[in-house]
Amino acid sequence: MFTAAHRVTKITKNESLAPIEGDKTTTIPQNKNLHPEFSPEIPQTKKKKLFRTDTSEADDASSLELFQKRISPILRSPKASSCMECHLSGVDLKNYIGKTEEETFASLRSGGLIDLKNPDRSKILTFIKRAPKKESPISREVRKKEFDAFRAWIRLAVKDPELAAAKAGNDQLGPTLPLEVVRHTRKSRVLKSFVENIWSEVGRCVNCHSPELNRNQIGRNGLTKEDVEAISWVVPRNPAATLEMLIESGNIDTDNPELSSLITKPVGLEKHGGGPKFALGSRTDKNYRRFLNDYAAIVNGKYNKLEQLPEEPTEIAVLSKQQLRIVDLPARLDKKLLRVDIFRKVGRTWSKTRWATAESLINGERNMWQNVILVIAPRDSARAKKMKPNVSRLPAGRYLVKIYIDQDNKTKKDRDYQLGKRDFYGQVEIQGEWKPGYQPPKVIQFPAKS
Repeated sequence: MFTAAHRVTKITKNESLAPIEGDKTTTIPQNKNLHPEFSPEIPQTKKKKLFRTDTSEADDASSLELFQKRISPILRSPKASSCMECHLSGVDLKNYIGKTEEETFASLRSGGLIDLKNPDRSKILTFIKRAPKKESPISREVRKKEFDAFRAWIRLAVKDPELAAAKAGNDQLGPTLPLEVVRHTRKSRVLKSFVENIWSEVGRCVNCHSPELNRNQIGRNGLTKEDVEAISWVVPRNPAATLEMLIESGNIDTDNPELSSLITKPVGLEKHGGGPKFALGSRTDKNYRRFLNDYAAIVNGKYNKLEQLPEEPTEIAVLSKQQLRIVDLPARLDKKLLRVDIFRKVGRTWSKTRWATAESLINGERNMWQNVILVIAPRDSARAKKMKPNVSRLPAGRYLVKIYIDQDNKTKKDRDYQLGKRDFYGQVEIQGEWKPGYQPPKVIQFPAKS
């Protein structure tokens, strides 16, 4: 999947891979407790082997010869290990290999990663065997070589009385990052963040950036096949491939994430053939920048402490196909950012949390505001788990539409500014069915200022 810069880390004195109460640092453990991210249990289905193992060299070689020939080269290799197929940074098999056989064996043994009685059940082998659901052929081959090498070496090393008696040094091997940071760098979590922050609103982009829709543009207005392919970064129905395409095409700048064309073009800071798609300081702008800054920090190894991690949004939102239009807006509010928060009538009261929201600039010349609404729900709620982009919508019912307007252009000065009570303008009650589509939208009258 997507790639990242790698940073090798080393553990300091008296640290442990398992979280110690009151201590966020994680390293190789001095007891049986292991870092939860690296649980030794791997679910097995139908006792299917991950791959065959090769032990041909183990019959004749000593453990030291195997270590020098097959383990040390992993440490010296400029290439990333198979760990990097699941982690963007912070974890690498190199972290578990020392300069000598004695150092490596003693450290892994004291950390509970080598099983002296059942070497084939050593936890370090369990770590290596872990693979994503869709494993690339190259990574599969790398993982097989790593597993074969460690398995053959451990089988011989546990029989060596000198190695068994070797004492671990003060500096243990393994990753130094806190558990929360290790989990944050997992590619599966990064992809989830991409889906929530960007893919959930990809409907804004597909008309110009989907290859399925762009094929007919070849030959028109002088556009070549290469021109069309260059702008077709959306991979339909595949957010992982889309993220990979954005990275490879240079639309994401990991050195200056907020200068990425993925954000500068749709907010109007850079020339964009499709024109501005959302406003500076809007919810969408904040979400795009949240992902871009977080991704850049991960691949550049900026996270070392739990406190550095960004807070997870408390809500999940997806684009619906329902449109809301507000009419009879005064011309003086032209190009002011307007947000609506929509609450549903539940029994005799309004819902405590939003059911939908939308945010865009007012068109003062036409005295109106219109935007597609985002269906929204608290994270981990039953509603959130059922939501799907361009499928979810508000059901028929009674709703309260609260209107907020940035009359002082605070969001243009500070893109992280959140519209709040001071920006509240008024509210309108609506009811009935809400059909999807640009025409006809749900139309409401602009209220008098509350």
